[in-house]
Amino acid sequence: MRRESRAEEIAQEILSSERYANARAFEDRVYRDEPILRTGAQAFRGAVRKGGFGSATGSTPSVGADRSRLSQDTALPTEYRRMRAIARRQDMRGAYGGQSAGKAHLFYLQGKYMESFEEDFDGQTYFDRYYPSYEEMSNYQLRCYFSWRTRLRAGQTPNAPLSFLFVHAYELLCGIGVRPGKEGFEVLSDFAMAYAGASPAFDVHMRQWLHDYVVFFGLEEPLAPDCPSSFPYPAVSVLRRTEDFLLSKGCSMDWWQHDREGLPSAGELLDALCVLSRYRAERSRFVKTHREDVAEVCAHVFAQMVDHCKKRRRTGFVEGLFGPPTKRYYTMFASALFWAPERHPNTIYVVSDSEKFECRGGIWMRELPCRRAETSKELGTLLHAIDARLRVATNDSHPLKQRALPKYQAKFVDEAIAALLMRRKAEEAARIRIDPSRLASIRSAAARTREALLTDEERVEDTNVSASMDLPKSQPQAQPQLEKEPCVPNDALGLNSEQMELLQSLLAGDKPQKTDSLFVTLAVDAINEAFLDVVGDTVVEFDGETPVLVEDYADDVRAAL
Repeated sequence: MRRESRAEEIAQEILSSERYANARAFEDRVYRDEPILRTGAQAFRGAVRKGGFGSATGSTPSVGADRSRLSQDTALPTEYRRMRAIARRQDMRGAYGGQSAGKAHLFYLQGKYMESFEEDFDGQTYFDRYYPSYEEMSNYQLRCYFSWRTRLRAGQTPNAPLSFLFVHAYELLCGIGVRPGKEGFEVLSDFAMAYAGASPAFDVHMRQWLHDYVVFFGLEEPLAPDCPSSFPYPAVSVLRRTEDFLLSKGCSMDWWQHDREGLPSAGELLDALCVLSRYRAERSRFVKTHREDVAEVCAHVFAQMVDHCKKRRRTGFVEGLFGPPTKRYYTMFASALFWAPERHPNTIYVVSDSEKFECRGGIWMRELPCRRAETSKELGTLLHAIDARLRVATNDSHPLKQRALPKYQAKFVDEAIAALLMRRKAEEAARIRIDPSRLASIRSAAARTREALLTDEERVEDTNVSASMDLPKSQPQAQPQLEKEPCVPNDALGLNSEQMELLQSLLAGDKPQKTDSLFVTLAVDAINEAFLDVVGDTVVEFDGETPVLVEDYADDVRAAL
């Protein structure tokens, strides 16, 4: 009796509480005696029948769902009810919630029905699902989503839950609201750019889906992004192209000097080796400051390793590092709700020399340049040895502690470094250096030498010419107008009359009268050859197509004439 009276007191407290008086569970109901204590199964069935645990899909309660049940059911547009009715069709029963293909098919049908639907609803909600779809949303969340999508299509970029972004990305992949193909790729790319940085997962998935979109719809190659993989497959293709060239043309230790189309340079090979090795050589200070030398040594060692593997191993150098080329099954638009109404036709799509796709009977295969997708320890050891031994050979102030290296590889590295240093030394010896500060002393020494070789008559004539040129410009003397005498050949210089006329016109600062380019060229060559023994240099140069007398030798030309 005491227990029953205590239960009645608790029931009266609950019924008289304002918190429960306005609750929906007690709305429009007549109180009748019933047991207070019920089993968990009875309580759960009653809550589901009254809508107390969310939608029939089994979603967890949320603030948006409560608001939908309290205030939005009466004003809900009929399109939402018809969209939800698609999930209750006979052919869709059992498909949703179990298999991902059935869930994607349901999403496609519902999305196509709501393709052109627009909503103007002012609300905010929280929505977070692993594979978000329309069925996971409550009515309130649906209204918020389609309102956000309406503003997005109008050119705005409003804030939205992350799951809303994924739902809209699924729509674009399925061609809902956009024409599949180049137009769909541009809209999908703009959407990814507009919400870039929303989350790392969103950025990674969008990059993967953009790549798959280009392949699936057969768009142009320039649209395809880089191979979306954590492993640098393009770098393996660089090594394979280099190895194929060395094996086909013979193993040449200076192969990087060949200018051939499609053949990587020594710098490209170095970049590929750096990203494929476990030793991060690109972070080395010495590699950064001596990049050309390191690239040349790496190219030399790579050629020797290719030749060594050809003679001593059953597999090639690159295949021994990363395995042979391989084909693998590939799922288009992985981690997305994607449904294609028709089977994709058989096709082959080549993205690059490191990635190729093939579709047969709706099944996709992806061809990659190697089987093992992991960096190489052997390459890391080689790059570390090249870095360490080059520092010793160049007397670098920051040496590296050398690691254990096979003797034949150490020999390859030392030979490559020796060849590099020998070539650098030969280039240094053949290099001509001109010091502009010593030009004045060289000219004065040449003038003294010329003065010592002049005869007395030549000195007197040279003095008269210099005196006539040193007259003050402020007191010009009137010269009688004389008829220009025809030029006569100069036997001492070996010049004919036409060549003498050209030389005198250049000495006077006039343009040559004859415009025949062949004659002018031959005459200039004869003049320079004649004065080579007198001056020791070229006295006439070309300014474009016009011959010009070198000012430094004008006095010498006058004296010789």
